[in-house]
Amino acid sequence: MALDLVLLDAGNTVIFLDHEAVADIVTSHGHPTDARVLRQVEGVAKRRYETLLRAGVSHEEGWGLYLRALLEEAGLGAATAREMVVPLRRAHDAFNLWRSVPSALPHALARLRAAGLRVGIVSNSEGKLPDVFARVGLGDAFEIIVDSHHEGVRKPDPEIFRRALARLRVEASRAIYLGDIPGIDVDGARAAGLDAVLVDALDFYPDHADSLRVRSVAEWVDHHLGPETPSRT
Repeated sequence: MALDLVLLDAGNTVIFLDHEAVADIVTSHGHPTDARVLRQVEGVAKRRYETLLRAGVSHEEGWGLYLRALLEEAGLGAATAREMVVPLRRAHDAFNLWRSVPSALPHALARLRAAGLRVGIVSNSEGKLPDVFARVGLGDAFEIIVDSHHEGVRKPDPEIFRRALARLRVEASRAIYLGDIPGIDVDGARAAGLDAVLVDALDFYPDHADSLRVRSVAEWVDHHLGPETPSRT
């Protein structure tokens, strides 16, 4: 497939939930929580979030419901989980809780750019992604950031993808989108005419067969460009 543009989701594709930070915050409020358990149950929270977004729930409301579902699945009672959303949101506003960057990602993005591909972001977010990327070392990684907070439209609406394509003057047939939620990312991108890849880092969708499924952006880069040959010295 001939490509000019690679568009990426942000959360759980480029930057991932910092489970340790979430666990530390909840534990500091008197509710001992294990980051490993949060990681194990996040798939359930993602599926709830996907269902809610498709039903029209706002990103902001969905954010809180995502964290509540995560904490409930980790063993907290519903009332306690609801209570913990407040300090978690406060911490998120100070520094996005989706802030862990896979070690292989920066080099994978550099390989795409070196191969002549343009790279951008299309995300349902809160309007602060440039600051977040700068803080995690990805400040110069993306040519464009299309954020639902500023656009007034969000995935899976194909319009948000069309806006990214129009601003970069790239045809949908020459672009691909990588994201982590089938019904939001894969379906939305395809509705806009893009090919799509599911990034399933923690194997939440083992039965997904509607598109290529990879564990990371770096894995897809190896798939598209071929694995690097170790240099000889």
